[in-house]
Amino acid sequence: MKNKTTALSILLIALMAFSLSAEYVPLKVSLTALERVVIGMLIPKEASYTTWKILNDLRIEIGFNEAELKTLDMKPNPEGEGVIANWGDVPEKEIVFGEVAEKIIIDALKKLDSESKLPAEYVSVYQKFIERQ
Repeated sequence: MKNKTTALSILLIALMAFSLSAEYVPLKVSLTALERVVIGMLIPKEASYTTWKILNDLRIEIGFNEAELKTLDMKPNPEGEGVIANWGDVPEKEIVFGEVAEKIIIDALKKLDSESKLPAEYVSVYQKFIERQ
């Protein structure tokens, strides 16, 4: 009986050690054109060099190519702030977020939420990043 208990204890410790050392799995998210713009708004303008490099790569990934820009046909909103665009005409794009980029987006969303300043346009991004946890 003692050997079984010892073996079970060793197995449990090994499983716990394995789960603690599990590697980060990058987050893959399909984003609409508007959600890509929202992510761009959440990215800080200032960071350390290493973080800036990661975020610059993310900016490039969420950016629009020439065909997408033509399809979007963005124009200033005649009623004031923002732009009018054919948001639904651009297909969703799967974006892979690394650990640092994901944390920055999650932290920015949580901050807006805690301050009750989460705009309606950000809700779908919030759901894809925060509610999935």
